[in-house]
Amino acid sequence: MNVLFHIDESLKWAMVLGNIQNMIQYFDQEAMHYRIELVANGPAVCELQDAVSEKMGFKNALLSLSSNIRICACRNALRANHISPELLLPFVEIVPAGVVEIALRQTEGFSYIKP
Repeated sequence: MNVLFHIDESLKWAMVLGNIQNMIQYFDQEAMHYRIELVANGPAVCELQDAVSEKMGFKNALLSLSSNIRICACRNALRANHISPELLLPFVEIVPAGVVEIALRQTEGFSYIKP
């Protein structure tokens, strides 16, 4: 199963991380193959900064998930929020436009989830 999680609100980080962890646990219990991608755009890219994720308490969860999922930040949102790519967690991939990445994954059959 291919699943794309979309986050664009900073207040939803705990929920999206919990949703992803629960989904991975289910897939593992059922021995199901999966691909999960998380796309952050809008203000939610702020929490992908190393220092911010540490301060907010999300860094360890993101680090743990990074070996199982692809975590992406929208370049347009980074620019809009004046965030330099060097400030991001090292495993975060930058995509040119979050909305384009979401649309591309949907054309590839990814299920879309936005908590």
